[in-house]
Amino acid sequence: MRNRLLGKVGVGATAVVVLGLLVLLGRGNLPALDESLLTGGCTIPKRITAVPGPAPDGGAVRVAEQGPGAAVLENTSTLAAYRITVTSGSRTVEVPVLLPGGRSGVALDHPAVGPVIWIAPEALGGFTPVTADVVPGGVRYRSGNCRPLTSRGAAVLFRASDGRLTGGEQLPAASVSCAPGERVLPGAAAGAEVFPYCDLRTE
Repeated sequence: MRNRLLGKVGVGATAVVVLGLLVLLGRGNLPALDESLLTGGCTIPKRITAVPGPAPDGGAVRVAEQGPGAAVLENTSTLAAYRITVTSGSRTVEVPVLLPGGRSGVALDHPAVGPVIWIAPEALGGFTPVTADVVPGGVRYRSGNCRPLTSRGAAVLFRASDGRLTGGEQLPAASVSCAPGERVLPGAAAGAEVFPYCDLRTE
């Protein structure tokens, strides 16, 4: 009888806690607790429906550094830049995502930045850039994202001893890992900078 009573008390306490959480969520008092924590789902979108246009805050994706056959882009907006089209002569590449203040390399000579889709960083659902470091044996890719992203390759940039850009090359998609966790793949030589192009889209 006592065990049955304790069981009822435990169930009642659990119900009260769950009800309290639902009430607080409904009032917006738990901003750090989102649906993904309750369901185990991943909130990084697989598709963005916004269209290209100027950044509402006046920011832009600009060429921050330029060298022969290589450049570094920088997002000066407080919004995230998505699907950044960059051209140089007959060559075109698309940098998938640049967070506010973020930088990415392109293996292009005197690139021109084309249309950009601007979205609030919160709309990316916890997306974080995939990082890459040159290590003995190849390139180590690290991703803290909750699902695999789609590899669009990577830009590899080279610098002189004084920091000047001296050139660049493009890695194919199959040579770049955008999967969660850590993975080492064959790639760039020592001293190079690698900028993975990891896309939200799955197609």
